[in-house]
Amino acid sequence: LRTRANGSQSYEPVAQFDVTQNRFVAVPIDLGVESDQVFLILYGTGLRFRSSMTTVNARVGGADAAVNFAGAQGSLIGLDQANVRLSRTLLGRGEVDIALTADGKTANVVKARIK
Repeated sequence: LRTRANGSQSYEPVAQFDVTQNRFVAVPIDLGVESDQVFLILYGTGLRFRSSMTTVNARVGGADAAVNFAGAQGSLIGLDQANVRLSRTLLGRGEVDIALTADGKTANVVKARIK
């Protein structure tokens, strides 16, 4: 999710299907101009039952990342989401590990590619 300075928002894919490789491949996340805020939206289950937002933490590329929301997704029953803000310090990092922890329980680590 990209939020621009004027308040407009756009959703951008982080993967696309490569027919040659017959699999999904990462699309590099462009952090854009300095005034953009870019969030990686992670989906899962159980986040709505966290004890408080202070128990939800994320690490992106080994560094702490702000989690601005963690709870029910809103339109799909049983699906939860976490909105993780991507720092501009990640510019040019390439492939990074992303770990989300809630109430001391860490979800499976996923990877993303940062442009």
